[in-house]
Amino acid sequence: MSISAPDAHGTITCPPARSGEILLKVEGLHVAYGKAEVVHGVSFDVRAGEFAVFLGRNGAGKSTILHAASGLIPKLNGTVHFGGRDITRGSPRDVVRAGLVQVLEGHRVFHRLSIEDNLLIGTYAKTPRGNRKELDLIYAMFPELAERRRQLASRLSGGQQQILAVAQGIIGHPRLLVLDEPSSGLAPIVIDRILDLAAELCGQGLAILLVEQMVEKALRHAHWCYLVETGRIAGSGPAAEMRDSDLLRKVYLGGEGAAG
Repeated sequence: MSISAPDAHGTITCPPARSGEILLKVEGLHVAYGKAEVVHGVSFDVRAGEFAVFLGRNGAGKSTILHAASGLIPKLNGTVHFGGRDITRGSPRDVVRAGLVQVLEGHRVFHRLSIEDNLLIGTYAKTPRGNRKELDLIYAMFPELAERRRQLASRLSGGQQQILAVAQGIIGHPRLLVLDEPSSGLAPIVIDRILDLAAELCGQGLAILLVEQMVEKALRHAHWCYLVETGRIAGSGPAAEMRDSDLLRKVYLGGEGAAG
């Protein structure tokens, strides 16, 4: 099995099982909240067209790592490159313009705006006044949004709001879509739809980086898996091999079988 774990120096060497251009490359990332360092020298990468997943217990630092990489919170140290460009000090807007879009946890939509206006916000980084030409593609993908386009987002259910948030991320044509805990508080049928859609988009060339608690579901869709433990990458490897690994049980499930 080609799953990797840290060596004596804390360094992880990924198995040579991946191919394709390195799209996102994070090296030596450190993050602190106040005086407490919570991310300790994390390094990882995501390849073009790859479906990667971050797994780990609640509070392990998964979202914090991605928020720092996306420019949403400050970094103590480390570098972030995307598409060969250094975006370490880029603003969130710069990061989105580069092609990295993060859909945050918790159905983050603008409740006082219509569904259509929420979607247009997803085009603002590249087109300041919004690009209505992109709406038809989204409405074909999500017919229920088309039917209710004039309604306020506040009138949607939690699952519908999460679908709107994902659609808002897709509409800007990113190269990498980061999904942070999309399953939170949702029914299984909605979770399956979002993950199936992510896999379909990945098959069309969009890279996906997923943070998820639904272990079995995440690994079923992903190509590559990173395990996160107390602000560090504890191991990585092909998702298909990680599913039955001792490292997964040790880091994430405390030795018990995967739940999904």
